[in-house]
Amino acid sequence: MPALGLGPLMLLMGLVLGPGASLTAQAPPASESRELLVLAASSLSDVLPAIASAWEGQGGRPVRFSFDATSRLAPQAVAGAQADVFVSADAQWVHWLEDRAATRGAARAVAKNELVVVVPRGSTGPSQAGDLERFGRVALAGENVPAGRYARAALASSGVWDNLRDRVISGGSVRSVLEWVARGEVPVGVVYRTDAVAEPAVTVAFAFDEDTHPPIDYWAVPLAASPDAEAARAFVNFMTGSEAARLFLAARFSLPAAPTLQTMSARAEVPEATLPSVGSAVRLSLLIAFAATLIGLVPAVGLGWLLARRDFRGKALVSTAVLAPLVMPPVVTGFLLLSVLGTQAPLGRVLSSLGLPVPFTILGATIAALIVGLPLYVLSARGAFEAVDPLYEELSWTLGVPPRQTFFRISLPLALPGVAAGAILAFARALGEFGATVVVAGNIEGSTRTIALAVYTLLESPSGRETTWVLVGASVALSLGALLGFEMLSRRQRRRMEDDRGR
Repeated sequence: MPALGLGPLMLLMGLVLGPGASLTAQAPPASESRELLVLAASSLSDVLPAIASAWEGQGGRPVRFSFDATSRLAPQAVAGAQADVFVSADAQWVHWLEDRAATRGAARAVAKNELVVVVPRGSTGPSQAGDLERFGRVALAGENVPAGRYARAALASSGVWDNLRDRVISGGSVRSVLEWVARGEVPVGVVYRTDAVAEPAVTVAFAFDEDTHPPIDYWAVPLAASPDAEAARAFVNFMTGSEAARLFLAARFSLPAAPTLQTMSARAEVPEATLPSVGSAVRLSLLIAFAATLIGLVPAVGLGWLLARRDFRGKALVSTAVLAPLVMPPVVTGFLLLSVLGTQAPLGRVLSSLGLPVPFTILGATIAALIVGLPLYVLSARGAFEAVDPLYEELSWTLGVPPRQTFFRISLPLALPGVAAGAILAFARALGEFGATVVVAGNIEGSTRTIALAVYTLLESPSGRETTWVLVGASVALSLGALLGFEMLSRRQRRRMEDDRGR
């Protein structure tokens, strides 16, 4: 992290000591100590830090990176990210930035990659594109991610896309595809060669011919928002030099044939992918949220009553386990669910043998929504049962009513407004679930693509802004409606408690 500049401190001391004071220390210009911020394609996350180290070793400015899919980084650069350099896995996104005056100077080709098909290590893979039709699922990066666009172009050129379209599992990036294939959740995936080489749990089955897809060149360009254009240009030039070329080759990249973007034969607009269906996303979100809320009713009521009415050894441990998804990152929750319920896990194999596979199905999306919403469900149910005066239950027992009947006739009816409030809160949480869902269920149009996933997909597509606002409006309306219902039920529960105290 760069040291805090001394300029503000010197100014403050000058104001305190007065105009006659002499300050011997001089603050260096801010630009001299500032790090360069580089927005770079995630497939470069292993090699670019090594290149930056070589650059810094030769006296260059310190560099820090933000790695992500090119399709997500480009809108960030336009939206005002104070970045210096953009390194794209796709020439089309560089053109998109140029059209919006977000670049400064010409883009330079720095490396070249290859598109390959991978399978889990030890398994038999296809030898050509036509063999892919024998596999149940094929994992690709998202349709707006460069790797996903290259893969779809290669499959279309090979004449198999129409047969595979409905079996495609879309991931957020190449790394997501690799993770699924490495775990054996998907039998085959299409990724970059450099990523495949870096993952020991997968094997390259074959490589696509270069003429089946656009050239996979990486382009570096200084950004117009850079506070130091000279340093940004210098780092781009360094990435095209001999030292960087050696590091790219060592990482299994190849060197590009075209040195500048202007030498390309054609300048095409970013291909427009099929936009997510608004109706399908809303319908799936409501269906998954309702299913998760309904399935969670019994465990939420049972756990809420147990934690409210019983003291037992390990109670703190049970409470912690129930509430853990509330504080854990949803992506971590999704990773743990995939580890337990994946087709290669013991429990997942049992469910698959019963015809209930979890990964990449609506069942997986429902389980993910249930797990992240259950803590709120249980907390509300527990509070509702704690608000019920135990004297009512004890009076019922003294009249000879068994505990089970007392629960259903006395305890549950009195706690019902609080339980219903918890159900609405869990429903609202399930509507907005994203992280666990995308890991466990993927992003499949018409099957697991909920509102959150559809918005995520549209954010990567410059042509999908209007549809994005429609989905955002639907999401906000549904969420606020659910929260309004929660507030009304919570107020009803509080009034009932106040009435009980007044008696």
